[in-house]
Amino acid sequence: MLNQLKFILYASLLGSLVSILFMLAHNFLSQDNVFEFREFLLTLLIPSSTAIIFAKIFRLKLIPFLAIGNLTFIIPILGASFGASGSEPLISYVLLGLAGGAFWSFPFTIIFMIYNYIKK
Repeated sequence: MLNQLKFILYASLLGSLVSILFMLAHNFLSQDNVFEFREFLLTLLIPSSTAIIFAKIFRLKLIPFLAIGNLTFIIPILGASFGASGSEPLISYVLLGLAGGAFWSFPFTIIFMIYNYIKK
């Protein structure tokens, strides 16, 4: 049970880190009030690279965190940034990333629990 809780906490931390880095990159790249397609493509590298570095630092399995980072980026963060007015505080995106990381960690947690149950 403690391993699953740690997994959810790590996934939440990854989601918030992805959202912070995306919003900082977005704000930096769109200082001219134009967010071009090549700048968008550059920001698409953020979730994968963040997940790889995150997994290496904390010595975690790469594949689940790569999936969680990209799914968290696509569903809550990217959707919120496209629908935003531009005046939202950064903390709202951090909380979205935190919730998105926790949400996307649940399928992996359930799979790991079933696998451990069958393994016994």
